[in-house]
Amino acid sequence: MRNNIRLSHIISQSTPAYGNRDRIFIRDNSSILKGETANSSCWVFSNNHIGTHIDSPRHFSATGLKTQDISPNDFFYDKVGFVDITCTNGILIGINDLKKIEDTLQKDIELLIIRTGYEQYRAEDKYWNDSPGLAAELADHLRTHFPHLRCVGFDFISLTSWNFRAEGRISHKAFLCPEGGKKSLLVIEDMALAGIQTTIRSVVVAPIFVEDGNGGAVTIFADVE
Repeated sequence: MRNNIRLSHIISQSTPAYGNRDRIFIRDNSSILKGETANSSCWVFSNNHIGTHIDSPRHFSATGLKTQDISPNDFFYDKVGFVDITCTNGILIGINDLKKIEDTLQKDIELLIIRTGYEQYRAEDKYWNDSPGLAAELADHLRTHFPHLRCVGFDFISLTSWNFRAEGRISHKAFLCPEGGKKSLLVIEDMALAGIQTTIRSVVVAPIFVEDGNGGAVTIFADVE
């Protein structure tokens, strides 16, 4: 029997944005309460990289794969690794941080989920202006030690820490569009992970497919024990 939970945040007008620059606007187009036939809404995203979303290779490469060009199989994960690396400020998570707990992971994982606990700050400025990030060195380390890995997700606002923006640009390229024929690792940012209290058996990531997609909002479901 399946026991499914959601690992993506609800999209709202209070959704935080990297750099605090962007917003989501939601308003009624029509309303039954106003005597109209049906309820319909207008949703406006000032940036597609806001809320729980996936980064595709096209995000940091003019020739990288667009979201709609990625195989549908790459959005289904039957081998999921889940680790806690607690953060209370905007550090850069590197190889040494992962090495402390990577022995708990199976070598055949397809998706790695990192929970830092930073979700607790999501309603505060700290969530975007003092956020953790992943060091570029992690990309090749993960490829080497977890050869089946296809995606990395986490509960902070971006792979790029606001405190290490130059490193963050390098890191995005290292994960998404590496040179030398290396495999791209998709990135899911701003996940909802606080409620996980058991083993994750599988995950489904459902992106919005938009023309020229370099990433965008995703709904994520996990089957847990």
